[in-house]
Amino acid sequence: MPTVSIVVPCFNQEAFIAEALDSLVAQSYTDWECIVVNDSSTDGSKAIVDAYAKKDSRILSLTKENGGVAAAHNFGFFQASGSLFVPLDGNDKIHPDYLKRAVECFEAFPNTVLVHTGTQSFGENRKVWRSPEYSYEKLLWQNLIVKTTMYRREAFQRAGGYAPEMVHGFEYWEFYVRLLGPDAHVQYIREPLYLHRIKKSSRSTDLVEQGKVEESQRLIYERNRERYADHNANPISIFDKRMKDFAPMHAARYKRQARYLHAGYGVLVVVLLGVIGLLVAAG
Repeated sequence: MPTVSIVVPCFNQEAFIAEALDSLVAQSYTDWECIVVNDSSTDGSKAIVDAYAKKDSRILSLTKENGGVAAAHNFGFFQASGSLFVPLDGNDKIHPDYLKRAVECFEAFPNTVLVHTGTQSFGENRKVWRSPEYSYEKLLWQNLIVKTTMYRREAFQRAGGYAPEMVHGFEYWEFYVRLLGPDAHVQYIREPLYLHRIKKSSRSTDLVEQGKVEESQRLIYERNRERYADHNANPISIFDKRMKDFAPMHAARYKRQARYLHAGYGVLVVVLLGVIGLLVAAG
């Protein structure tokens, strides 16, 4: 069975890095190595990782000059020995069967380039994400794949790794645009085996608050102009296709929110009627 190389970028993740590493130690698939790249943390992250590395020889603790998530991924993967790669944020986790199930996909479907799974959020909220149906054409216009996936070493090398200039976010989306293509085989495991931590403040929220979304989107396009070229000849047609792709997804989300809102109103009415009944009885 193939060795899986997991790279965990870590910048000031003292509060969470132990949970991420515990989720790796608990894997049912045992042929893996983990390279934790300390991106010049200023807290106690390094000491925690070093302690894990002393207890488990599969965990390697490395330190580099601060350069962002993309650069940290590259630093780790360029030194990895496995034939399958998995990126994992220092504050996220994976289900104990994540590696086993993903490796089985590669064994069952030898042409597979990338495997991704369902996602369960935890922390500030707990919900299972509904992933849109994948196609490469849709991927060009909206990211359809989460950060933590499993892909082949040679595909990573062919793509040239992550783009270090994507410092504000969306580096994994830009990477998938280059890693994959119209003919690439992508497998999806529906079970939520990737566990993504939701925090009040994160790189994703900073991306929005600092107005960096448009800049990151522009970089994706600038770095991959040739991949978008076929779609620029008739942008009206592309817009129409994407509306048909994504509008139902947003409409379904609106309907779910409306149901929750109406249910909330129903509970409130019942409570108010109960209070009124008690007041009348007391009077």
